[in-house]
Amino acid sequence: MYPPEFFSLPRLAAFCHRTKIWRGVDSLLELSIRLRQTLHRAEIKQFESEFSSFDKSFIPNIVDIYSLDYPPLLREIYDPPLVLGYLGNLNLLNQPLVGIVGTRKASKVSLLATKLLVTKLRECRSDLAIVSGMALGIDRQAFISAMECGIGVVGLLGTSLMEEYPPGNRDLYRKVKSSPNAVLVSEYIFPTTPARWTFPKRNRLISGLVTDVYIMESGKRSGTLSTAMSALSQNREIHVFDHPLQLDNEGGKNLLMEGAGFLDFDSLSQGKGRIETPNFCSTKDVLGQDEWMVIADLERSYRMEGKKTPLGRGAYWVSST
Repeated sequence: MYPPEFFSLPRLAAFCHRTKIWRGVDSLLELSIRLRQTLHRAEIKQFESEFSSFDKSFIPNIVDIYSLDYPPLLREIYDPPLVLGYLGNLNLLNQPLVGIVGTRKASKVSLLATKLLVTKLRECRSDLAIVSGMALGIDRQAFISAMECGIGVVGLLGTSLMEEYPPGNRDLYRKVKSSPNAVLVSEYIFPTTPARWTFPKRNRLISGLVTDVYIMESGKRSGTLSTAMSALSQNREIHVFDHPLQLDNEGGKNLLMEGAGFLDFDSLSQGKGRIETPNFCSTKDVLGQDEWMVIADLERSYRMEGKKTPLGRGAYWVSST
C-alpha cells in the first residue's frame, strides 16, 4: 500500500477523479491495488519517481476520503481531495459549517458586518463553526470574531501547512494553532508556496465544506468570486452583504443581480446598535482653519459620548452593548 501522502500528488489525484477510480473502492489500500491493476508499469514508476522527489521532512496529520472523519459535504463535490492535511481539532470538520469570505481590502462597514454576522450565527446555533481562508481583511475579522465568541474556526490554506501566509496574519496563526477549538486544513501535503493556481483550488474547498457561503465584500476582480463560482457549482446557498458605505462591492452587487440572497445590515445590527451620520460633518472640499477646528471640536465631543466607531464618509457605528 502507498502511504496516504502519495495520493496528494496532483497528477495522480487528477487521474483518479477523471477516471472515478476512487469511487469504486473503500480504502486507500484498495485504491493502491486498483491503481497497480489499471496503470501501466511505466506510469506507476513515473508517479513513484515524482513522489520520491518531494521533501518529506514535515508530513502533517492526514485524513483520507474513506475515513469516517472526512467531511461528508466535501466528499460530494466533483473533485474532493483524496487526502487532507490538518493541524488542530479534526472534529470541527464534522460540525455544522458556514463559510465567511471577502476582500482583503475590506471597508470598515464590511468588517463591522462580519463581526455582527458571527455574533448572530452564534446566537442561532452554538455548535456552528466558521470556515474561511487565512487572508487579511474579511477572513481575518471572521476568525477573530468567532474566537472571541467561542465559535470553532476552520482555516483553509492555499499553501502547505508549514507555510504561514500572509505574513501579516502570523499573530492569527499563533492563536489558531494554540486553540483547542480550531483547525488548519490543506490539500497540499508537501511544501507548497503561494501561487495563483493554489488559491482558486483552496476556494473550492471552502465552499465544499459548508452549507452556506456569506460574501461580505467583493470587487469585480476579487478572488472571492472564485469561491462564489465554486459555491454555485456545488449547490451551496450564497448570501451577499451590500451597503452604501462599502468602498468596492461591484462583484457582490453582480451576484445579487444574479439571484444571491441579500444580507441586510439592519437585520444584523438589530438590538446591537445603529449607524449615525452627525450633522457637523462638512460637505466642502476645502475648509478654513477656523472651520476645521470647530468641526474637530464637535467630532471630539461626539466621539466621547458612548461607544462610537468611525465608518468613513461621516458615518459612525454607535454600539448599544
